Amino acid sequence: MSTANQSTIDISIIVPTYNEEARVKPSLDVVLDYLRACDSSWELIVVDDGSSDATASIVRSTLAGERRARLINYVPNRGKGYAVRTGFLAAEGEWVVFLDADLSTPIEETDNAIMLLEAGDDIVVGSRAHPGSRIERQPPLFRRLASSVFDQARFSIVGLQQFSDTQCGFKAFRRDVVRPLYERAVIERFMFDVEILYLAERSNLRLREMPVRWADASGSKVRLLSGVYQMFRDLVRIRWIHRDFEGIE
Repeated sequence: MSTANQSTIDISIIVPTYNEEARVKPSLDVVLDYLRACDSSWELIVVDDGSSDATASIVRSTLAGERRARLINYVPNRGKGYAVRTGFLAAEGEWVVFLDADLSTPIEETDNAIMLLEAGDDIVVGSRAHPGSRIERQPPLFRRLASSVFDQARFSIVGLQQFSDTQCGFKAFRRDVVRPLYERAVIERFMFDVEILYLAERSNLRLREMPVRWADASGSKVRLLSGVYQMFRDLVRIRWIHRDFEGIE
C-alpha cells in the first residue's frame, strides 16, 4: 500500500462515542480484532464527546497496552460532528475511516472502502439506500419517515442529489485531500456529514456511494422534534457560511 505525504500509517479508524458504556467495550474489541489481523499499518482513535457515564474510563481500560490506539476525551459534550472532526484532524493515516460505536455498519466494510480509495476515489460514503446494500434490521417507521423528510430538505437547501444516503455512520477518506475540508468545517452535530460532502462536491472531489451491510441499533441519540429543528438550522447554516466557497485548491 502506498503512503501519501510520507505517512507511516496506512489506516486511521475513528470511533466517536457519547454515553456508550453499555456497548463500547464489545464494539472496540471487535474493531481491535479486525485491525490486529490487518496487513496494513493502523491507528485507532476513539473520541469521547463529553460522556456523563463511564464511557471514557471503559475505553481507556479497553485500549490499555495497545500503543496503536488512543482516547481523546473532553468536556462538555459538543456533538458528533465535533468529535469526528477532532479525530480526523488528529489522524495520521493515509486513509481515514470513521464508523459509529454501535457498529451498525460492521468494521469489515473497511476492506471495500479502502479498495475504492486505492482505485482513486477521495471520499467513499456508506449508503444504506444503495441497491447493493444488505439491510439486516430496518429502523423504526418514524425514523424512516424522518429520513424521507430530511432528504427532501437536503435536496432543496444544499443539493447533493447524487447521494441517496448522507447520514450512514460509515465513511472513508483520502486524508491529505479531505483534511482542508475538515479544517474549514463548522457544524458540530449531526449535519456534519452533509457539510463535508457539500464542500467536497464544490471542490470537485471524486465521491462514491458504496453498498454496505447495515443493521439498526437501538439507542439512537437523535431526538425527533429537536432534531428536525437542528437539521433545518444547520442545513441553512451550511448554505450560508459556505456561500462563497469555490473549492479547495
